[in-house]
Amino acid sequence: MRSEPTLFAGKDFISPQAGKDCAADVYRQAGIAEPRREIDAVEMYVPFSWYEPMWLENLGFAAEGEGWKLTESGVTELDGDLPVNMSGGVLSTNPIGASGMIRFAEAALQVRGQAGDHQVEGARKALGHAYGGGAQFFSMWLVGAEPPTT
Repeated sequence: MRSEPTLFAGKDFISPQAGKDCAADVYRQAGIAEPRREIDAVEMYVPFSWYEPMWLENLGFAAEGEGWKLTESGVTELDGDLPVNMSGGVLSTNPIGASGMIRFAEAALQVRGQAGDHQVEGARKALGHAYGGGAQFFSMWLVGAEPPTT
Protein backbone atom coordinates (compact mmCIF):
# COMPACT_ATOMS: atom_id res chain seq x y z
CA MET A 1 0.00 0.00 0.00
CA ARG A 2 1.33 3.47 -0.87
CA SER A 3 -0.04 6.99 -0.79
CA GLU A 4 0.98 10.51 -1.68
CA PRO A 5 -0.50 13.99 -1.18
CA THR A 6 -3.28 15.03 -3.53
CA LEU A 7 -1.27 18.01 -4.78
CA PHE A 8 2.40 18.88 -4.63
CA ALA A 9 4.97 20.55 -6.89
CA GLY A 10 5.86 18.13 -9.68
CA LYS A 11 2.91 15.76 -9.14
CA ASP A 12 2.29 13.69 -12.24
CA PHE A 13 -1.45 13.00 -12.56
CA ILE A 14 -0.90 10.60 -15.45
CA SER A 15 1.47 8.27 -13.62
CA PRO A 16 1.35 8.77 -9.83
CA GLN A 17 4.60 7.90 -8.10
CA ALA A 18 2.73 6.11 -5.30
CA GLY A 19 1.31 3.65 -7.85
CA LYS A 20 4.74 2.99 -9.33
CA ASP A 21 6.28 2.55 -5.87
CA CYS A 22 3.53 0.22 -4.69
CA ALA A 23 3.84 -1.98 -7.80
CA ALA A 24 7.63 -2.07 -7.54
CA ASP A 25 7.46 -3.19 -3.91
CA VAL A 26 4.85 -5.87 -4.63
CA TYR A 27 6.96 -7.20 -7.51
CA ARG A 28 10.10 -7.18 -5.36
CA GLN A 29 8.41 -9.10 -2.58
CA ALA A 30 7.06 -11.67 -5.05
CA GLY A 31 10.34 -12.04 -6.94
CA ILE A 32 8.88 -10.58 -10.15
CA ALA A 33 11.57 -9.10 -12.40
CA GLU A 34 9.50 -8.74 -15.60
CA PRO A 35 5.82 -8.12 -14.77
CA ARG A 36 4.67 -8.20 -18.40
CA ARG A 37 6.16 -11.66 -18.87
CA GLU A 38 5.62 -13.16 -15.41
CA ILE A 39 2.07 -12.09 -14.48
CA ASP A 40 -0.79 -13.96 -16.15
CA ALA A 41 -3.78 -11.75 -15.35
CA VAL A 42 -4.58 -8.33 -13.86
CA GLU A 43 -7.70 -7.08 -12.09
CA MET A 44 -7.23 -3.32 -11.95
CA TYR A 45 -9.44 -0.46 -10.89
CA VAL A 46 -10.52 1.11 -14.19
CA PRO A 47 -13.54 3.39 -13.64
CA PHE A 48 -13.12 5.02 -17.08
CA SER A 49 -11.86 3.29 -20.23
CA TRP A 50 -8.84 5.57 -20.61
CA TYR A 51 -7.51 4.42 -17.23
CA GLU A 52 -6.53 0.98 -18.54
CA PRO A 53 -3.62 2.14 -20.73
CA MET A 54 -2.57 4.64 -18.06
CA TRP A 55 -2.38 1.94 -15.35
CA LEU A 56 -0.67 -0.51 -17.71
CA GLU A 57 2.15 2.01 -17.91
CA ASN A 58 2.09 2.93 -14.21
CA LEU A 59 2.26 -0.73 -13.15
CA GLY A 60 5.19 -1.55 -15.41
CA PHE A 61 3.40 -3.57 -18.11
CA ALA A 62 4.12 -0.99 -20.83
CA ALA A 63 6.54 1.87 -21.39
CA GLU A 64 5.28 5.42 -20.92
CA GLY A 65 2.99 6.37 -23.79
CA GLU A 66 2.69 2.75 -24.96
CA GLY A 67 -0.13 1.33 -22.80
CA TRP A 68 -2.78 2.09 -25.40
CA LYS A 69 -1.05 -0.28 -27.82
CA LEU A 70 -1.64 -3.24 -25.49
CA THR A 71 -5.31 -2.35 -25.19
CA GLU A 72 -5.85 -1.63 -28.88
CA SER A 73 -4.07 -4.78 -30.08
CA GLY A 74 -6.18 -7.10 -27.91
CA VAL A 75 -3.42 -8.07 -25.47
CA THR A 76 -5.68 -7.16 -22.52
CA GLU A 77 -8.74 -9.10 -23.70
CA LEU A 78 -9.82 -12.29 -21.91
CA ASP A 79 -8.04 -14.46 -24.48
CA GLY A 80 -5.12 -12.03 -24.86
CA ASP A 81 -1.53 -12.37 -23.70
CA LEU A 82 -2.19 -10.25 -20.57
CA PRO A 83 -5.90 -10.37 -19.70
CA VAL A 84 -7.09 -7.31 -17.76
CA ASN A 85 -10.33 -7.15 -15.79
CA MET A 86 -11.52 -10.60 -16.69
CA SER A 87 -14.55 -10.06 -14.44
CA GLY A 88 -15.60 -6.95 -16.35
CA GLY A 89 -13.99 -4.71 -13.75
CA VAL A 90 -15.58 -1.60 -12.34
CA LEU A 91 -16.91 -0.58 -15.76
CA SER A 92 -19.45 -3.36 -15.16
CA THR A 93 -20.20 -2.42 -11.56
CA ASN A 94 -18.53 0.04 -9.21
CA PRO A 95 -19.71 -0.27 -5.61
CA ILE A 96 -17.49 2.42 -4.08
CA GLY A 97 -15.66 1.05 -1.08
CA ALA A 98 -15.97 -2.59 -2.13
CA SER A 99 -14.49 -2.15 -5.61
CA GLY A 100 -10.89 -2.60 -4.52
CA MET A 101 -11.62 -5.71 -2.50
CA ILE A 102 -13.49 -7.18 -5.46
CA ARG A 103 -10.38 -6.72 -7.64
CA PHE A 104 -8.36 -8.68 -5.10
CA ALA A 105 -10.97 -11.43 -4.82
CA GLU A 106 -11.10 -11.78 -8.60
CA ALA A 107 -7.30 -12.15 -8.75
CA ALA A 108 -7.51 -14.93 -6.16
CA LEU A 109 -10.30 -16.70 -8.07
CA GLN A 110 -8.10 -16.71 -11.18
CA VAL A 111 -5.13 -18.46 -9.60
CA ARG A 112 -7.45 -20.91 -7.83
CA GLY A 113 -9.10 -21.81 -11.15
CA GLN A 114 -12.51 -20.76 -9.77
CA ALA A 115 -13.38 -17.79 -12.01
CA GLY A 116 -16.00 -19.62 -14.06
CA ASP A 117 -16.83 -18.13 -17.46
CA HIS A 118 -14.09 -15.51 -17.12
CA GLN A 119 -11.30 -17.92 -16.09
CA VAL A 120 -7.92 -17.29 -17.72
CA GLU A 121 -6.63 -20.67 -18.80
CA GLY A 122 -3.47 -21.56 -16.88
CA ALA A 123 -3.40 -18.42 -14.70
CA ARG A 124 -0.68 -18.93 -12.08
CA LYS A 125 -0.02 -15.32 -10.98
CA ALA A 126 -2.54 -12.48 -10.86
CA LEU A 127 -2.29 -8.86 -9.74
CA GLY A 128 -5.08 -7.11 -7.86
CA HIS A 129 -5.00 -3.28 -8.02
CA ALA A 130 -7.04 -0.58 -6.35
CA TYR A 131 -6.70 3.14 -5.89
CA GLY A 132 -8.64 5.87 -4.19
CA GLY A 133 -8.87 9.58 -3.54
CA GLY A 134 -7.41 11.75 -6.27
CA ALA A 135 -5.37 8.79 -7.57
CA GLN A 136 -3.20 9.09 -4.48
CA PHE A 137 -3.91 5.96 -2.41
CA PHE A 138 -2.86 2.60 -3.86
CA SER A 139 -3.24 -0.99 -2.75
CA MET A 140 -2.00 -3.98 -4.70
CA TRP A 141 -1.35 -7.61 -4.16
CA LEU A 142 0.03 -10.40 -6.24
CA VAL A 143 -1.41 -13.85 -5.69
CA GLY A 144 -0.08 -17.07 -7.04
CA ALA A 145 -1.09 -20.66 -7.37
CA GLU A 146 2.16 -21.46 -5.51
CA PRO A 147 4.30 -19.55 -2.99
CA PRO A 148 7.07 -17.30 -4.39
CA THR A 149 10.48 -18.91 -4.72
CA THR A 150 12.38 -15.98 -3.22
